[in-house]
Amino acid sequence: MKQTVAGFKTAVAALAVALVVTGCAGGTNNAKNEPAANQRDAAAESPVLTNPKDFKFDPPVNVTTGIRWSAQGENEFKEGETIEDNFHTRWMSESMGINLSFDFVVPNLEDYETKLRLMMAGNQKLPDVFTSKVEMVSDLISANKIQPLDDYIDQYLSENLKAVYEKYPDVLYPVTRDGKIYGLPNLYAMDEGTVMWIREDWLQNLNLEAPTTIDELTEVLRAFTEDDPDGNNQNDTLGMAVSLKEGPYNWMSTADGLVGAFGNHMPSKYIWEYWNPDENGELVYNAIQPEIKAFLAQMREWMSNGYIDPEAGIKDAGKASEIAASGEAGVIFGPPWMDGYPLGGVPGFKAYPLPSGPDGQQARAEKTMVRDYLVFSKDFEDVDAIIGYINKIYAAYFGEDDPHFDEALRHGWMEGYDYVMHEGKVYRNNFGEHGVPSEKWPKANDDTVTYGLTLPFLNGIVPFQSDNAFQKFLDNPEAQPANMAEISVSKAKPRMLEAGLVRISQNENTIVNYFNGPPTKTMVSKGELLIKLMTESYLKIIYGNEPIDYFDTFVGEWKKNGGDEITKEVNEWYQSVTQ
Repeated sequence: MKQTVAGFKTAVAALAVALVVTGCAGGTNNAKNEPAANQRDAAAESPVLTNPKDFKFDPPVNVTTGIRWSAQGENEFKEGETIEDNFHTRWMSESMGINLSFDFVVPNLEDYETKLRLMMAGNQKLPDVFTSKVEMVSDLISANKIQPLDDYIDQYLSENLKAVYEKYPDVLYPVTRDGKIYGLPNLYAMDEGTVMWIREDWLQNLNLEAPTTIDELTEVLRAFTEDDPDGNNQNDTLGMAVSLKEGPYNWMSTADGLVGAFGNHMPSKYIWEYWNPDENGELVYNAIQPEIKAFLAQMREWMSNGYIDPEAGIKDAGKASEIAASGEAGVIFGPPWMDGYPLGGVPGFKAYPLPSGPDGQQARAEKTMVRDYLVFSKDFEDVDAIIGYINKIYAAYFGEDDPHFDEALRHGWMEGYDYVMHEGKVYRNNFGEHGVPSEKWPKANDDTVTYGLTLPFLNGIVPFQSDNAFQKFLDNPEAQPANMAEISVSKAKPRMLEAGLVRISQNENTIVNYFNGPPTKTMVSKGELLIKLMTESYLKIIYGNEPIDYFDTFVGEWKKNGGDEITKEVNEWYQSVTQ
């Protein structure tokens, strides 16, 4: 174990000082630089170590949390269940001896953070375990409200999960202070990278090939706009649907795959995205880099020719997608899941790789890998119980070779909720088609309803882990999933699986944000102004209200109005975590 932990800590040690593996070397610490005084004296006493697959605390441990959650519809829970009392919380209690209770449940992030800050200001007891965004974690560390986790990581965290942190050490930078780790990251699957969706039937109608370059895409957009691709003898089609209201990068109807054709810098609607190193190792703000001019010039040309939605500058991502979903536009960029929404009713769309630019450049944005962080109140004594629970959740994604794998989670989270067993087979949807009697359906009068896992504070996802499953289930839709990540992919339809493979083929061509610390002082005070300056300047160029060289004026204004100060602050943070 020491060698693995040492490798894990070596990556983190670059943050400030070399770490001392106190769990192995002995010694005592204070609240800032040492493990909590209430940690068990003998690690062997913890059932998490003595029985990692089937541990159970007896007597049970009581754990409090607070969460943000709002009902998503009538099928969120089975009748009689709630966020505070459902099959998952009962599983924690009955299987592991962890009784979870809720100090508060609020509907959104703003209320959640307000609640925590009021509790801090009033010196009230915080929940034992809860999630926080980066800025809040930083404040909690400064206020000495949460405890360092290094010893618990050393002793209790699964080797597979430690390996994830070794592979992506930067996910721990924002929650490391004085060489100590204060939070565990909740990660994204990283399966939403942009692909180019094109009406395949329109290409065939016009005897066109799918475009591989920006020049070829220009011709396709022209033809889709001018040459009646749907064959109805009406001037009612458009080349591309896109949202430019908040900048080029969006959750769908995005232009990040077009920006990436001209360079490795990505403008974002957030001031803390995207920053990456220049040739001197200094972080630079992507939205002001010279390559963006070429992208803006291309969009300007397409807009003036009528090839893209003339309302792109005022439509958000959802609204922009409607013209593709209605059959009016033939090209739209976005993630593979767009197969279901908004393109589910349009059978002609097919996913293609992103087009390359004049120099063969091809790239897309990659979103930040961390959703938020799991932290533990400084006075909480049973951290090992929650880490044991974490190990089980992640083991369900890693599969049966993980030493913490719980056999009860082999087919899903709970029989009768997200799957049913019938005549020796596992079914996860359309139960009536498979002859499953209605009394076995998760919802007796609707065979399309299942109930997924509502995790109180953890998602259990491993980045990119589901990638291998796309080809597996495209080749054999009846194949058996090997883990929870594959179960998710197994439900996808062939067109989405094909789109996923396109996304995977482009995984190396990504633009990543190198700044993942808390917002800097000037970001907080000037960030909104600077983002507005960016979006308005871009749109003035794209719509032809200002010349291309107006971009240089924008850059000067950005720097003068706080951008230079933000750049200084960002690099001070970056140097603190990399040297």
